[in-house]
Amino acid sequence: MATYIALDGGGTKTLTVVFEETGHILYRSHTAGSNPLDIGPDASRQLLLGALRDAAAHASVPLDAVYCGAAGIVYYSDFFRCDMCAELSSRHFVCEGDVRNMISSELYHNEDGCCLIIGTGCGLWQRRQGKMLGHTGGWGYLVDTYGSGFWLGREAVRAVARDCDKRGPNTLLTELLCKETGDSFPASLPGLYDGGRARFASLAHLVFTGEEVGDTVCRRLIADGADYLAELVRTASSSFDGPFPVVVGGGIATAYPRYVHMIKELSPPTARFLSTSAPPIFGAATEAMHMDGRIVTQKFRKRFLDEWNALSE
Repeated sequence: MATYIALDGGGTKTLTVVFEETGHILYRSHTAGSNPLDIGPDASRQLLLGALRDAAAHASVPLDAVYCGAAGIVYYSDFFRCDMCAELSSRHFVCEGDVRNMISSELYHNEDGCCLIIGTGCGLWQRRQGKMLGHTGGWGYLVDTYGSGFWLGREAVRAVARDCDKRGPNTLLTELLCKETGDSFPASLPGLYDGGRARFASLAHLVFTGEEVGDTVCRRLIADGADYLAELVRTASSSFDGPFPVVVGGGIATAYPRYVHMIKELSPPTARFLSTSAPPIFGAATEAMHMDGRIVTQKFRKRFLDEWNALSE
């Protein structure tokens, strides 16, 4: 029975699964985020390799393929390149960015299309003729991450700061942030800085809460974020002749479908938005299967997702 390992690494968590060609899951693990832009390349490599080694210990036969799709490592490809095939007793091994995880969770027959990730970070990636092409946006949280969870959270804190020192309008975010942190502003700032990018991203929900009750600052932030993310789709549309699929995923997209609807309304009519019905770890699993020349069937998809969901409860 062919056996595989798939890994999906992000800014907040890293998921690993050992599974058979039938879709039967032998082992799964959930560890901390592995993005080297957050924790550094050394810590990221140790976390990823540790997760893969632990998973390999639960495989009863030599592995046919190992696919590791992890956020941020595209900037450190040489640093992560090593002979893991021999160590893991695997015929194939690939360690790359996490974009295929998302796009292949829906377009799992390697179809052409785009992937729009809206989570802690954001960006749009294209796939044509089976190859992932350069991305639009997604240049890292210090450069270009408008519309993401981090951006929304940071802008929420920024709006509170401007409210407190009278440079900006009054906003409900000031009260919401106080309740969230259990402290007044700016006394809460040290704790926010200590939490880093993930902590700021965790504040994004405050903006959506404020928007629901009509806070003008929150409404503007969400409108600006949606327009920026739609700009990514508008830019990508020139690469396709006619309709093209856009797989939309990530924590913010999943939690706030109305945000995705706003982005869709601002995007070209040729963009066919597909909300993810399977987690990115399924996309990573399909990539492991593709490496071994296997076809991903509906039967495989159903069994894998049924068992994954049961283990996640």
